[in-house]
Amino acid sequence: MLKKISMLLMLVLLLTVTGCEPTEKITGKKGDVKDVTGQQNPITTVVKDPNPLTKEFVVYRVQKNGEEILIPEKVRFAAGKKSREEAALDALIHTDPVSKQLMNLFPPGTDVHSVKVSGDTATVDFNQNFASRGQGSFTERMMVNAVVCTLTEFPEIKKVKFLVDGKEIDTISGHMDLLDPLTRNPDVLKKPDKKKEEKK
Repeated sequence: MLKKISMLLMLVLLLTVTGCEPTEKITGKKGDVKDVTGQQNPITTVVKDPNPLTKEFVVYRVQKNGEEILIPEKVRFAAGKKSREEAALDALIHTDPVSKQLMNLFPPGTDVHSVKVSGDTATVDFNQNFASRGQGSFTERMMVNAVVCTLTEFPEIKKVKFLVDGKEIDTISGHMDLLDPLTRNPDVLKKPDKKKEEKK
C-alpha cells in the first residue's frame, strides 16, 4: 500500500514539474531570447537613448598641414543642461576631429566656465588653461578664430568677447588683441570652389 502511495506521489510531482515549462529561455552566447510560447510575435526590447539631449553642432577645426584655413565639421554632442553655446564650445574643445587631416589645438585641461549672450555679443569665460603661455602665432590665431566661428554659427551672435577666470585679457601669447570683441574673420574660412560654383 505504501509503495503505491509513494509511486502516486512521484507521478503527481513529475506532472507538476513538466507542466511548469518556462515561457522564455536564454540561448546563445549573446543572450538571445527564444520564445517557446508558440506566439508568432517576436519579443522586442526597446532601449531608450541614454543621452536624449544630444544635439548636432557645427564646429571649426584646424588643419594639420599648417594652412590657416578652418574647416567646419558637424559633431553630435550630449549637451545636458548646458546652454547650446556652452555645449557647442564643449564639442569643439573636448572632441577629436573625425577627419585625420584635422586636429584639436586646445591645451589640455581647457574648459568653459560660461557663455553669456547679450545682444549680438557672446562673452566666453574660459579657465586658465586656455591662456597657457608659450603658444605660437599659428596656434593662438587658429584657436581663437575656431571659437569665434563656432559661436557665430548661431545667427544672432556676431561678436565674441574673451575672458579668463572672469577677467578680461589683452592677449594669450602676444599675437592677437583680445580686449575688444572679435567678429568672424572670412580670411580663415575655406573659400568656395569657383569651378563648382560655375557648374551650378
